[in-house]
Amino acid sequence: MLLSVLFLLAYIAALALCIYLAVKRPWLKSLLSLIAASVSFAEADILTHLFLSSFGGILSNALKEGFLELLGMRNEATVRESAMLRVSAFAVTVILGVISFIIFFALLLAVNSLIKRLLFRLFAKKKYSAYSPEKKFPVLSAAIALISFMIVSFAIVYPLGAGANITTSASKATGYYPPSSILTNPICRLYGPAGRSFFDSLTRTEYTDEFVNSDEAQRGVEIYFSAVKITKGLDADDTAVEKMAESLRTSYIMTDFTSELAANAASSWKSGLKFMNKSLKIPAGRNGELVLDVLDIVSGWERENLVSDIETTVNIYKLLKSNGINKLSDGETLAATLADPEFVKSLFHELCVNGDFIEIIPKLMKFGVGSAVDAMGMEMNDDYVIEFDASDLTEEEWLNEAEALSTIMNRINEMKKEDGKIDAAALLKDLYEIKNSKLLTNLFTNILIQLLANMAEGAV
Repeated sequence: MLLSVLFLLAYIAALALCIYLAVKRPWLKSLLSLIAASVSFAEADILTHLFLSSFGGILSNALKEGFLELLGMRNEATVRESAMLRVSAFAVTVILGVISFIIFFALLLAVNSLIKRLLFRLFAKKKYSAYSPEKKFPVLSAAIALISFMIVSFAIVYPLGAGANITTSASKATGYYPPSSILTNPICRLYGPAGRSFFDSLTRTEYTDEFVNSDEAQRGVEIYFSAVKITKGLDADDTAVEKMAESLRTSYIMTDFTSELAANAASSWKSGLKFMNKSLKIPAGRNGELVLDVLDIVSGWERENLVSDIETTVNIYKLLKSNGINKLSDGETLAATLADPEFVKSLFHELCVNGDFIEIIPKLMKFGVGSAVDAMGMEMNDDYVIEFDASDLTEEEWLNEAEALSTIMNRINEMKKEDGKIDAAALLKDLYEIKNSKLLTNLFTNILIQLLANMAEGAV
């Protein structure tokens, strides 16, 4: 906010100073300054295109690795990098275009201003600074100076104008309006449409012929804004999820980039490494095993399934949050919630219809029952737990298994009575009622055998 206010004040002060000086000087000087600024702008545009076409590809390829390192996107756990390197090279090219134009313009403006003075002395036979006719036409001089100011300021501010237009367009598309910043500053927005158009023209190279640069940037901002709405609970009507999916589908580079970014982040965090200078603390025990299982799935994300994977992730996130579970490491709350049949059915439904996430269901069941057994003070040997092929079951069968899981979780959570004894009869009754469950021939068979063995040995 403060930076935005300071920028606004600096702009107004520079404009006022320009008009004040223009009123005091001859209109011809203002006209010559306008010509110098216009010529410098055109020359800088041409030189920037020549520079990018000649050296942009070479420099972007040379700097792309360093760019990823700077952002913390590279480490020994990186599993894929082709899309990240393409986006990195693209970003470097854009940055080179923006910076080189400003540098070329500043240098050319200084050179052309000097040439202006030399030509004036050559043709007018007097020094430029000494020229001061009686009729200066202050209004005309101020009007011409205003045009010069707009050209010079545009050459400097156009990247902010492009950023402001991209940000405001993404805000309108997603319905999320970020806090006031320099990109929402009225001056930057004034330069928005023209700045965005010039930005696209200036930074377009043979490497970006397949897409419009600012459109890709807007898709990225839309994905970010949609994610912010979801995490802040501002997506009651699910429009953010739909917008995120739409932005990913219509983007040329963001889908590949996002899938690689998520996969590399998960792979790095799973290995205990930082990614983008952030680390993830993996809890100990069963909670940590479940987190690692989820990270293992995300580390395999591909472009083809990215949209459905993100939609599933968002739906599960909302489901967990609505039941008081803010993170997977909150194992105690998750284990207790697995006793709710409606929650388990909704969770299984989201997981079983996604080919990437379906394999998490057996792991989730092992986590739930294992957590309950741990809470009872008994031991469960995970080495004897046989996990089955989750893809063998239909969605209808999964909903039946969800009910079976919630029944078992309910019973295990209530098995200890006030006198400290286990209600074995109630447990056997539950087992008989869900005898058709495929889980009992796989996961639960092994778990319950261990449970009964512990009971027989007097472990409880």
